[in-house]
Amino acid sequence: MGGGGAQPYFDRRNSKMEWQWNEFQQIGTDYASEAEVAVYDQRMRQVRDIDGENRHIVDLLQLPENAAVLEIGTGTGAFARTVSAQCRQVIAVDISPVMLQYASNIARQEDICNIVFTQAGFLNFNGEENAFDGIVTGLALHHLPDLWKAVALRNICSWLKPGGRLVLQDVVFDWKTDTAENYFTRIVASFDSSSSHLARHIAQEYSTLPWIMTGLLERAGLIIESDQESHEFLHCYCCRKP
Repeated sequence: MGGGGAQPYFDRRNSKMEWQWNEFQQIGTDYASEAEVAVYDQRMRQVRDIDGENRHIVDLLQLPENAAVLEIGTGTGAFARTVSAQCRQVIAVDISPVMLQYASNIARQEDICNIVFTQAGFLNFNGEENAFDGIVTGLALHHLPDLWKAVALRNICSWLKPGGRLVLQDVVFDWKTDTAENYFTRIVASFDSSSSHLARHIAQEYSTLPWIMTGLLERAGLIIESDQESHEFLHCYCCRKP
């Protein structure tokens, strides 16, 4: 199974593939220390039911015994720790060495030994075909423009075993019959404690639209089993590889 070791930093300047997206460039908030990650973790738990979400994701995956699971963008490692009890092995990847160190330390404190933490992302993880029973990614795919989302989802489909599932949680904007201006003003105002973070996300990151996300998932070869929306912009897709 791929992902056993840390991946080298990808430097476009020294690469012959000048067209390749640099997945290690900073998109969104950078965390320079584990103390900052701990603050981030606490803030997220104030606005989201992280443990409840993770249990729901585990249910959606419908994992077999001795499952192998990949999480892309593990962050603080909360999901990896939750799912590890049902798995033979969890590969938890992230591009941030600070996040990985924080997540690894928490897993060690909880005596969890079947998680491999690896510095990688959607585009440079060295995954094998048909290797995983389940793949999960939460609030990470929006770091890629749509072109590279398509590449990432194709990779994910190849890494899944036939019948395996992807659970994708991400920000997907949909103003429906409203105007974009009214919609963005409303959703930012509804998140008092993190409105500045959401506003920065809208202005600077690469979240897409539902019809684009649906097309990206289906063109990657995945069957969408469910699409659950909350807060007018958070979507949870459960997809199966035929």
